[in-house]
Amino acid sequence: MLIDLHVHTNASEGFTLTLADAIERAKARGLSGILLAECDHVPDIDAVDAQAEKARFPVFVGIDIDAADGRLIAVPPDPTDSRFVEQRWRNADGDTRIADVVRVMNELGGAVLAAHPYMEDGGPQLGDRIFRTRGLVGVEVLCGVDDDMANDLALEAAASMALPTFGGSDTGPDGQRLGLYCTAFASEITSQHELVAALKEGAYWPVELKKPEPRRRSENASRGR
Repeated sequence: MLIDLHVHTNASEGFTLTLADAIERAKARGLSGILLAECDHVPDIDAVDAQAEKARFPVFVGIDIDAADGRLIAVPPDPTDSRFVEQRWRNADGDTRIADVVRVMNELGGAVLAAHPYMEDGGPQLGDRIFRTRGLVGVEVLCGVDDDMANDLALEAAASMALPTFGGSDTGPDGQRLGLYCTAFASEITSQHELVAALKEGAYWPVELKKPEPRRRSENASRGR
């Protein structure tokens, strides 16, 4: 089963792709599901479920957290839990630390993933702090942002820490990267609870999908036959 574990829509600042379009692009690329990881934002779960049911396509919900000491993707077993919706890992001043995210997600029974730890994208970079970070269940080592060095460093870190690795497109502002990177799961995932359990078990692998090549006209067609 192929799931893109790092998908943004226009619910995140700087992205224009609608959820409906994200689903259609994912289906066209042969994906089996997507994980919404909006930037510090939990979408309306009822609206997401309605769109997923209409399209008959699995849409799971997590959150991309821009913590002061690095980027994370948190995935709860129940995205309607008030502790998740209200992002109770935030401090009184609105700031967030990785340790607080891990603490709250442990209370929820959720999973915490390191999002492209060595990628420079304008926000705080986890970098080598990953080696001192406890509570991670996986590391993003294939990311749609074109930075092979960052992906390689993430892979080395994950190997050193014996952590599973995953892939995600990070979508792109107009959805141009969706479907290029994803994660293959050994088992069928049909619910949020099953996704969290699979993430904790570690039976998944990052996958890079080739871009579709333009269809070539045949020699006969080019001659008008």
